[in-house]
Amino acid sequence: MMRVRPLRIRHLETADLPVVRAWMRDDPGAPAWSDDDLAGIVRSRADDPRTIRAGKIRVGRIRTAWIAEIDPSTLAGFVVATALSVPEAPPECELELVLVPAPIRRRGIGRTLIHTVIAWTRDLGAEEIWLEVRASNMPALQLYRQCGFVIAGRRPGYYADPPEDAVLMRCRIGCERGGAPV
Repeated sequence: MMRVRPLRIRHLETADLPVVRAWMRDDPGAPAWSDDDLAGIVRSRADDPRTIRAGKIRVGRIRTAWIAEIDPSTLAGFVVATALSVPEAPPECELELVLVPAPIRRRGIGRTLIHTVIAWTRDLGAEEIWLEVRASNMPALQLYRQCGFVIAGRRPGYYADPPEDAVLMRCRIGCERGGAPV
């Protein structure tokens, strides 16, 4: 695997949306999110101090995204995650989408983006993060396994166009004493 260096990860911004929209149009497996959906992700930035306080979610739901850049003029992929706050319980987190354009896949970009989400999940105090992936998407299944996800179930008929089952995966988040990731 050829790695891209240096890779910078930052929060998705409005200026990134035309590139992200083009990637989504060009990838048949990408969800059909509207421009409003993408703009809403930018508006709900999870690092807003009104949203996160001392590592805990203050609002019910946060949806955030990060972008990978090789340099300031070359975007290389993006990831979207959601956290839901339930009173008296750890946040529930979901990795919604990882998208790296086909010509630059298998260079560690997706893995770096997934690890960004895992770190965010840990910072929120969540105990696990969930995702769904098409059962036929073997490269994604392999990548998720390499990042610590395990198969937790199946959702029959979850995807449409074409119809397909989803594999449900989970990654447990934890820390040993002293804050070392488990």
